[in-house]
Amino acid sequence: MEIRQLEAFAAVLSTGSVTAAGRLLDRSQPVISRQVQELEHELGFTLFERTRPAVTLTEQGRQFHEEMQHVLAGLQQLDQRSREIALGRARPLKIVATYALGAGLLPGALAEAEAAAGAAPATSPTQATSPTRAARAAVAPGLLAGRKILVDSLAPEHVAKTIATGQAALGLSSLPIDLRRCRLHWSGEAPCVLALPESHPLAARASVAIAELRDMPVITMSSRNRLRHRLSTALFGRGAAPVRRHIETNSTLNALALVRAGLGVALVEPFTGYGMPLSGVVLRPMDAAVPFVMGVITHEDQAPDAAVSALIETLKHQAELYIPGFRLNSANRNRALLNSHHESAIEDIALL
Repeated sequence: MEIRQLEAFAAVLSTGSVTAAGRLLDRSQPVISRQVQELEHELGFTLFERTRPAVTLTEQGRQFHEEMQHVLAGLQQLDQRSREIALGRARPLKIVATYALGAGLLPGALAEAEAAAGAAPATSPTQATSPTRAARAAVAPGLLAGRKILVDSLAPEHVAKTIATGQAALGLSSLPIDLRRCRLHWSGEAPCVLALPESHPLAARASVAIAELRDMPVITMSSRNRLRHRLSTALFGRGAAPVRRHIETNSTLNALALVRAGLGVALVEPFTGYGMPLSGVVLRPMDAAVPFVMGVITHEDQAPDAAVSALIETLKHQAELYIPGFRLNSANRNRALLNSHHESAIEDIALL
């Protein structure tokens, strides 16, 4: 089984015909047909039903496609990396993050690292007297310069799995999740916040009590969202004021957009709220403590290189600087998070 055969199979599937696959791969139609037939002969089953004008996957072909996608991607990545090695280029830095952290924390950290690479010595009084800025400026001078960076957004469990299988160098995820075979470098938490339209009567308040949401339409997170239990407990349980829930979403960015449209208020995690602020939406702290817990991970057996180590520190500084109420967790809590596989464990680790 050769990579060119797999490429031919994938091209026929994506284009719908042998002729179009040939144009896509810059190969002749007979070559594409022969490569697919050779692959079928090696596999021992038919991949396509030859029906004009297009081809259709057989059931066995569909199953094979599911299995070979990652293999082909890996082979193509290996081929590309081989070319980069020959040219003396550094290995690309692959980062996986949840949607909230990939959008709300990572861009600022990468920008800080990029700025540090070419930063001149501080000249303004503000720069010279800011220990946080000075610390960040010393974090990654030149380590990321010219290095290719790949960023993928994944669900928390997939972030951990990708790191555990060695497919990425650095992961940012909400917690707790199963972190077996992962090293937790640091974790922290920040309180969730209430998002309101800037014209809302409560927007003038410095903070908002849950009781003040009585009879208001509240946009909530769907059951697929890992914050669902904690947010629902704060809004609907333990004697809280009854509120109207009429829209659910699994995305904080969706919730913020719905708030801006005047469809209600929303209790959201802080990284998207502060990292990707929307005009027309204000964020206010709540009297209910609803923690959003996150951490930065690498593979337990693979020591991060200098650039990754520097970026890990830069991420920490970004969170401390830009996320209100953010605090780093203790070593005890980190150990509890490493041993926690389920969302319900948040009640126990909150005591540490």
